[in-house]
Amino acid sequence: MFLLGWLFVTASFAQEPSGAVAADPRYVADIELETEDDLSELLTRAGEMFLEGTVKQEQGAVVLVLHGPVLNTLLRPNYAESQAVVNQAASLAALGVLEIKACRSWLGKNGVDASQLQPFVEVVSYGPGEVSRLVEDEGYIFF
Repeated sequence: MFLLGWLFVTASFAQEPSGAVAADPRYVADIELETEDDLSELLTRAGEMFLEGTVKQEQGAVVLVLHGPVLNTLLRPNYAESQAVVNQAASLAALGVLEIKACRSWLGKNGVDASQLQPFVEVVSYGPGEVSRLVEDEGYIFF
């Protein structure tokens, strides 16, 4: 099972690139998940962090940059089999708590058509590069 420790960490502030302290931390993770259950556990913890007040209702409070087989869960043709976790992710995205980004590189290597992803999933050209950008330029906390 994938260790979800980064979401179990709570923080009261984050360092921004300029060295200033941000009042509301934002989190990013570059994650390769294998199963729908792993994703569901991660989404549940993100929801708990929102309810606890650890993350705020703002766009991108938690960003998951996904690559790996779990992206098949977020394909439109697989909605019937993955309805619960897709709805869980869509709900958090609609609240502005969560952004899910898919690595185009992984999609291409695995023959996954990006147009089949759920509408709340953003495709980025290279997942690790997006994570670096968010940490270095936007002050996200990387775990």
